[in-house]
Amino acid sequence: MFEASISELAEGLRTGRWTSRSLTEEALRRIAEIDQSGPGLNAIAEVNPDALWIADALDRELRETGPRGPLHGLPVVVKDNISTAGKMHTTAGSAALADFYAPQDAEVVRRLKQAGAVILGKACLSEFAYWVARKRKMPSGFSSRSGQVVNPYDPQLDPSGSSSGSAVAVAAQLVPFSIGTETNGSLVSPARNNAVATIKPTVGLISRSGIIPISSMQDTAGPMGKTIADCAVVLDALWGKDELDPATLACPDHFDFAGALNRGVAGFRIGVLTFDDAPQDELENTILEQARQILVQQGATLVPVSLPQGRLNNLPVLEHEFKNGINAWLGSVRGCTAMRTLDDILAYNRRHAQTCLRYGQDLLESSNRTSGTLREADYLRQRLALTRQTRTEGIDRLLKEYQLDCLMTVKITGYAPIAGYPCAAVCAQSPDQGTPCSVLFISTAWSEETLITAAHALETKLCARHAPIFQ
Repeated sequence: MFEASISELAEGLRTGRWTSRSLTEEALRRIAEIDQSGPGLNAIAEVNPDALWIADALDRELRETGPRGPLHGLPVVVKDNISTAGKMHTTAGSAALADFYAPQDAEVVRRLKQAGAVILGKACLSEFAYWVARKRKMPSGFSSRSGQVVNPYDPQLDPSGSSSGSAVAVAAQLVPFSIGTETNGSLVSPARNNAVATIKPTVGLISRSGIIPISSMQDTAGPMGKTIADCAVVLDALWGKDELDPATLACPDHFDFAGALNRGVAGFRIGVLTFDDAPQDELENTILEQARQILVQQGATLVPVSLPQGRLNNLPVLEHEFKNGINAWLGSVRGCTAMRTLDDILAYNRRHAQTCLRYGQDLLESSNRTSGTLREADYLRQRLALTRQTRTEGIDRLLKEYQLDCLMTVKITGYAPIAGYPCAAVCAQSPDQGTPCSVLFISTAWSEETLITAAHALETKLCARHAPIFQ
């Protein structure tokens, strides 16, 4: 059922082929049989006890007044660092926050509800969006609250990124789409390893209010779906200004992401991006050449371009930004959790070391050694240098110098997230066919429509995604 596209599901609801309740019941059945038993994927941290009642109300509304839009009646899970008011916790995967019930919805959840989606549950994640431990190699998808997320194609394969539960929930057809977040690859990396699509938007396209932060400069929420078409439909419901998130106030006043799907790439100039320090392997070269041929056949011009580094060291600036952000967030929900500052989280973890310190907490500790004021000279110089390197000297330079609409690469890179620029990723090889691989499209701020057009033109010809098969 959930292998159908969002538009097909919406049409089925309109014609009575199924109801929001039957879709929600199917999602709950699959969570029981695939996620919490059987292969035991552990993608879902918590289920909304009101989900079926909400579905019933949306079915009645559909009969009486028609759909609110294409998401009306569809179940969705949101990453467990995104606040949901009501009867579900919001924990970022931390046992220290297991007592926290958000006093209000995050803006992205409010917009999902406004669009008629059923908030079915919370998706597991790498704890604090993979900001706990690095020295002892905490695996992606692990959290002290929920344990380990499992890749649906192969339990030995890394589910990847901090939005691992959001990606697995879509890949395993638990829900038709999900919401994840990214600071530095946490949407595009799990999308690649779980053969789904995603759009990491420009920072400021989607409000971050109500989302447990790492970096005010890089954090963003984004949709995950089976295809870029599904992601575009979801993005139409999520974007817009929010006074509680100053980054959104620069957002343009009009977008039509679903409308960008079928504009075609005739006349596009696309840079085929490689990195001087990270050469492609044979598979990546093959996929890039295949993508080049597909896009050329549709009228695009492909131009080889390069940048000096595939990965950029933004760890030191994120240490400063995490302490600033987490303490401000904890202050905003004072009284709703026993945790008041990052100091409290560290102390809680030490008191419950067997559960919380399986891999240590060196990232939390190094963050706590900063002032949290964002005034240190080294921090300010490094953040400004990274912005200049990724924007002025990086993405924007290539776009201007070669007169490009966007860039295309098979490498997951820090350029777009550090710049705060958008990236769209589509499946180029599913894990059941070999090493998972995605093709990524990158461009400057607010260029999501261009990326959607290019990604959709490629994805519809590649047809690379295969759903996982469970024994």
